[in-house]
Amino acid sequence: MASLIIMPIALPLISSLLILSRRFESERLMRIIAGVTVIFNMAVVILILAVDFPKSIEILKLNEYISIFLKIDRLGSLFAVLASSLWILTAFYSMEYMEHEKDSRGFFAFFTATLGVIVGIAFSGNLVTLYLFYEVLTLFTYPLVIHSRSEEAFRSGRKYLVYSFGGAALIVLGMVILYSIAPNMQFAPASLEYSASEKNMLLYSFMLMFLGFGVKAAVVPFHSWLPSAMVAPTPVSSLLHAVAVVKSGVFSIIRVAYFVFGANALKDINGHFYAGAFACVTILMGSFLALTHDNLKKRLAYSTISQLGYILLGVFALNEKALWGGLLHFVNHALIKIVLFFCAGAIYVKLHKKNISELRGVGRKMPVTMTCFAIAAISLIGIPPTNGFMSKWYIAIGSLEAGRAWFAVTLLVSAVLTAAYLMPIITKAFFYQCKEDNGSMEMEKEAGFKMLVPIVVITAIIIANGIFPSITLDFIEGLTSEISF
Repeated sequence: MASLIIMPIALPLISSLLILSRRFESERLMRIIAGVTVIFNMAVVILILAVDFPKSIEILKLNEYISIFLKIDRLGSLFAVLASSLWILTAFYSMEYMEHEKDSRGFFAFFTATLGVIVGIAFSGNLVTLYLFYEVLTLFTYPLVIHSRSEEAFRSGRKYLVYSFGGAALIVLGMVILYSIAPNMQFAPASLEYSASEKNMLLYSFMLMFLGFGVKAAVVPFHSWLPSAMVAPTPVSSLLHAVAVVKSGVFSIIRVAYFVFGANALKDINGHFYAGAFACVTILMGSFLALTHDNLKKRLAYSTISQLGYILLGVFALNEKALWGGLLHFVNHALIKIVLFFCAGAIYVKLHKKNISELRGVGRKMPVTMTCFAIAAISLIGIPPTNGFMSKWYIAIGSLEAGRAWFAVTLLVSAVLTAAYLMPIITKAFFYQCKEDNGSMEMEKEAGFKMLVPIVVITAIIIANGIFPSITLDFIEGLTSEISF
């Protein structure tokens, strides 16, 4: 029965090979395969989590401490369910969006395969297994970054590879140092055992892995690959920014912080201080840079850099409430940002507008799309009673309880900056008249059913998660109760 854990990893990989095979020439059939796969994968993930059986399996053992090992816990379950559910809605959205793009076969093949890799990251039971899936993620998402095959896309792809493999080198070095101190790399909510003479080496190990995984989490100064990747189609941007790559980076940092080192060890070596400083710089720089860009997708990209820093603040406050907020924002940001990118994609498909300066009066032409954008933007700012407010509230309260008032100040400044770069988009859309309207109201130009439904559904989830946060929060509280602070 434990072998069932492998299925949601293997099934998308097999389906991607079917899509790439020349037996299926029909575009419609390729999309059906991708759609059925992501729906069935979600069903399998839910079945695995619901059925009572041993939730671990060893695939390959190299020695006493190094093995390829899968294990399901609450943190992995949270990531797997979040990714799998949003993959379904993204697949539905992509079926219409990709009608306007070339090479849909390649897109759907790597789109589907990446889901399997993400579930592999979520279900990894030790550091070695996590690292292997993490590197495969780079290889599978690279074709999505360069999908348009333009010169700009190839430049962005090269940057993505250089940053990702550079981060991988840092991770390996950190793992080697850690292995020399404490060779057991299994994930468990406990502290490391080490001597006083090993504290400096342990700090080097932690910071190397933090920065290595921080590349995909877009930690400053390793963030510039992320805005460059905006050359990819919008469904790719949505996955990269909301669910797949960046959340894998943050997820891996959480694993290292609490399930390899532990809060007590991080306090002892001062790792939380240095990581928290990087998070604060990332939040503020991401917010300031977002203000400088007129291109909508790039502004959202820099916003993502900033918002990922919020999650890291919650992690490195080393306080239970702050970690609640960080994990809640892990979920909330994925929901919010995928709506914002979906709306940007809908505007581009229907009106061919990419820049914020071109969005005057768009709210009149695409009222449903821009209403959803406005709700998501308000949630990202953190205006009560939205889901974004709840997560930021817990991060701030936990930071103050932990004696890190500078975390809370950073959150407050960033909230003002977030409003400064998002509210003008809303006001331009709803309170200005489009220049080409000439005083007349044009017919609505909403995106098609397949694009609009995912936008509305996820927006409804955002609203529900703000009004009833206890559903997600109760699960997160159960997760953090296993961790020693």
